[in-house]
Amino acid sequence: MCSRMMLSMYASVTNIVPNLDDQSKISGYIVEKDKNAVEKFEFDSSKITALDVCNEIWKIVGS
Repeated sequence: MCSRMMLSMYASVTNIVPNLDDQSKISGYIVEKDKNAVEKFEFDSSKITALDVCNEIWKIVGS
């Protein structure tokens, strides 16, 4: 499966579109189609653990 198709599948399942342009930070967008909303997120990976990033994204998705 090509990378573009995998990214599309990931975005469809999670509603998260990662920004892969800057590898120094973890960033992307959370898309809520039913609310016509897009929320940007960005974390400095040198200042926060992967677990904390995951927890923060879950908080954003859950609100």
